[in-house]
Amino acid sequence: MILLIFVVLNEACELYNAGNKYYAEGNFQNAIECYEKALSLCQNKDIYYNLGNAYFKMGKIGKALIQYRRAYFLCPRDGDVNYNLSFLRNFRADRITSIPNPIAQILNSLFHYFSMAEAFVYSALSFLFFAIFLSLFIIGRNKLFIWIAFVGLLFFGYFFITTQVWQGERNSNSGVIICGECQAFSGPAEDYKEVLVIHDGTEVKIRDERNDYYLIQLPGGLGGWVKTENVARVY
Repeated sequence: MILLIFVVLNEACELYNAGNKYYAEGNFQNAIECYEKALSLCQNKDIYYNLGNAYFKMGKIGKALIQYRRAYFLCPRDGDVNYNLSFLRNFRADRITSIPNPIAQILNSLFHYFSMAEAFVYSALSFLFFAIFLSLFIIGRNKLFIWIAFVGLLFFGYFFITTQVWQGERNSNSGVIICGECQAFSGPAEDYKEVLVIHDGTEVKIRDERNDYYLIQLPGGLGGWVKTENVARVY
């Protein structure tokens, strides 16, 4: 089993390096193919990030945005990922013009500082820490132990909430428009009334699927039915 894992990781590394070589040469299509093959073997922040860069060089804003979001999911503190994600959101044609709530921004940063994988591990460790010192308090009745256990409980609560926030995002049916421009209709067919025109890179929520159409919702509540081929899921 260990040997198999080593072989798979070695192959992914070779594909990643080949993708980097193609990228440096300006052959972005071949770079994309190598990165995608590498990702079929293992999920890695750097591969997602470089794949996003290659898509951006090809002018595919939506597909690049998806890869940056996947890289962010694995490593939310990475400065390059955050910068490119912010840049691309300001670069796309359809931008969010509403002023973000500062409290919501603080909470978003607080519960996205650690990745889901990190938060899961730390929540387990902090709960174990809490259980140990609670047991020591029950045995020895030393008040110091109960205070230490309480601190462990606070950390457990924070990491548990962080895990749930990430899990909620994974289950939120997030999608991104991946074509230059597409129409949204009032129903799942082209003979319905056109209600919106949406551009590459617009982030949406997928609410329903019918007849090869997605019912999508934009930030702010507007939405409509678009062809499934024009939308890609983030997770």
